[in-house]
Amino acid sequence: MSGSQPVKRAFIRACKNRSYLGYDLIDEILTPLCGMHKVTKPSSKEAVKAFVSEINDSIEEFCQSLVFIKYAIKGEEYLVYAKTDATPDNIANTGLTAEECQYFSKLLDKIAAEENCHIPWNAAYNELSVQSSAKPVKKSRMQHLLHKWSEMGYFIDLYDSIYLGPRSLVELSFYLTSNHSDHIKNCTLCKCLVLWDVKCASCQIQFHRDCIHKYLQKRDICPSCTNLWTTSLRRSTSSS
Repeated sequence: MSGSQPVKRAFIRACKNRSYLGYDLIDEILTPLCGMHKVTKPSSKEAVKAFVSEINDSIEEFCQSLVFIKYAIKGEEYLVYAKTDATPDNIANTGLTAEECQYFSKLLDKIAAEENCHIPWNAAYNELSVQSSAKPVKKSRMQHLLHKWSEMGYFIDLYDSIYLGPRSLVELSFYLTSNHSDHIKNCTLCKCLVLWDVKCASCQIQFHRDCIHKYLQKRDICPSCTNLWTTSLRRSTSSS
């Protein structure tokens, strides 16, 4: 994409504003940008990923990254805007009180502590008390913050439950696998965090569907326990 610097800068801004994007939205953003600046638009997923890789080379020094992630609970692949130095204490956003930032951390940990990393939506308000000498966060404010954080991709409201969102899985992968290691782990094939995906019927170790599919093209055993792989790779419609 010769002469594409203005397109790249505008695309980065769009990613920061949207937080996470599917391919349809990426196309909606790039079509007018490339037309305006008279450059060739990436025409395939591979071309989009190559375009994003070029952008990452220019933003990594600013502790920013664009990461593609397969979000298994929705069966979608998203491009996530992430801060590489993020922690639960500093990502909630500026302009919040200490109690509101603490609410983010407590909500994150509560969801992550559940085996399937989701809680009923009302538990996000009714069962989280922020311990502070100041006034507690009101329920209406919690609802506003949760809506905002969901738009930012940190949480997802789905099937009447609140799930960890794609941005949390990218930005906070080290925190989640370190502090909730009993059931949040990395896929041993690609070394990236995996949730809500395919488990071996014998050892219950979880893998990304694409990772294990590629692996099983050459072998027929689980890469973890070495027993015969028997789990179907067809996508389930179950929310767990």
